Amino acid sequence: MKPWLAPSIAGVSALGLFLSLAPAAGATAQAATADSPAASPSYDRASFSAELDRIAHLLEAKPAKNEIAVLRDSLPRAWTVVTRERTYSISSEPLRNQLTALSSEKALIWVHRLSAEVQTQAAADSKGIAAQRAELDRILARSEFASVRPPSAWTLFKRRLYLWLARLLGRLFGGLVQYPITGQILFWCVIVVAVGCIALWLFRFVTRRDQVESLRPSVAPVVARSWQEWLRAAREAASRSDFREAVHRAYWAGITRLEDAGIVPKDRTRTPREYLHYVTEPQPGELSSRLSYREPVAALTSRLEQVWYANRGARAEDFDESLRHLEALGCPLK
Repeated sequence: MKPWLAPSIAGVSALGLFLSLAPAAGATAQAATADSPAASPSYDRASFSAELDRIAHLLEAKPAKNEIAVLRDSLPRAWTVVTRERTYSISSEPLRNQLTALSSEKALIWVHRLSAEVQTQAAADSKGIAAQRAELDRILARSEFASVRPPSAWTLFKRRLYLWLARLLGRLFGGLVQYPITGQILFWCVIVVAVGCIALWLFRFVTRRDQVESLRPSVAPVVARSWQEWLRAAREAASRSDFREAVHRAYWAGITRLEDAGIVPKDRTRTPREYLHYVTEPQPGELSSRLSYREPVAALTSRLEQVWYANRGARAEDFDESLRHLEALGCPLK
């Protein structure tokens, strides 16, 4: 025999063997199918209840022996019930055993019991879902979720605008890949603009702080007052809860007390910072005893800057603190 004929002969022999065994295999499969129960169908809860009702109606009609056998053979090994929560597999073996024993009454009792359990479980699941929905509604009704809303028309418009700009920039910079030199020039231009913007922001921030710290000259009072009068006016302002004005007048009570003591010059065109400078840095040839006033004057000046010039609001505690500093400057409060 030629070598190239060997595979062909082997293939023909295998094919013949398969064809000779195929009828026998088919007959065996048919016999197994005939002897075994029906394939397990899939139900939801409603269709499974309907199936149980159908079986119950058949059993209530007092079927004959051959009808009971037909019903038994039509049952699957298990019913597959698919619900929203999970999938159940319910065996039909107890019912098939009752039908094999030709006990239609016991089979009917079993079907009714299973149907009642299905209805009970359905009601329990319904109550659970309702309770969960009520709990979810209660949680979403809290204040922290009050601002959670679907996107508005303006929000959707901004998103579309951002996407359009992103696509535009993508096409722009994507084309620059073909021109390396142009891309580098544009890159450095963007860097310079960004650094310039940051520098401008820092400049404005520093100058704004300087404007807050550089205090305007205080308005000179029309009528000269003693420190006792200033203190009385401060308490009157505090009695009507105008603590901003009370802190302001308490400051001038302290400055007037220092003027009477000769610590600072009697010149109301001076700024609070200049008064503080007189106390903290004595002039050449002057005594340094005025340094004992430095802490209360600095505290009064800081409080005045925050409350009067920066307009940050004042409280009763601020006025009480100013009174303590006045007492440290030698102003009796009684």
